[in-house]
Amino acid sequence: MTTATDNGYCASVQAMTEALRAACADPADAIRLLLSLANWTPSTQLSTAPVGAAIATLVSAMGQTLRRCALVSLANACSEYQPSSYNDALTVRAQVVQAFDIEILAAADAYQDATYQALRALRTAVIIDITTRGAQLAALVTVTTPAPDSALPMAYRLYGDATRADDLIGRADPVHPAFMPTSFEALQL
Repeated sequence: MTTATDNGYCASVQAMTEALRAACADPADAIRLLLSLANWTPSTQLSTAPVGAAIATLVSAMGQTLRRCALVSLANACSEYQPSSYNDALTVRAQVVQAFDIEILAAADAYQDATYQALRALRTAVIIDITTRGAQLAALVTVTTPAPDSALPMAYRLYGDATRADDLIGRADPVHPAFMPTSFEALQL
């Protein structure tokens, strides 16, 4: 039986996870933060006393509520996230799906059919969204050169466009842009 207090608690937890998401300037940071919340399980003290069992049940339910609210906020963060490559989209999708699958299984094990269906529907929507946006992006390939080279000529050689040097620098993270590493990941043409 759900009471007004239950609804207030759930609304407060959802407001907190949304506030965490909104506080992150970069949706990638929000995804990282919310993934850790979605995978969090509170620890409980084992007790043989009746009150100890009640406390363990309460703590478990609170953790469950936090994880599920974090998944909703995680879905919102994913909708704002712009993957940098096809590979990036696949990586984020795999992390998000794993978090959803764990909680979907927990809902199924607890015979919470409505929650199970809602989480599955949300998981499907997130998968479709990330997959659709990621499919339009270039994949990452490994670029190997015989010797270190400057980012500008390397960008021109790879893409025919020297203005893409900043992207190469961001992906390779060289000590200096004039000395790019001999092997790094870059966007495919």
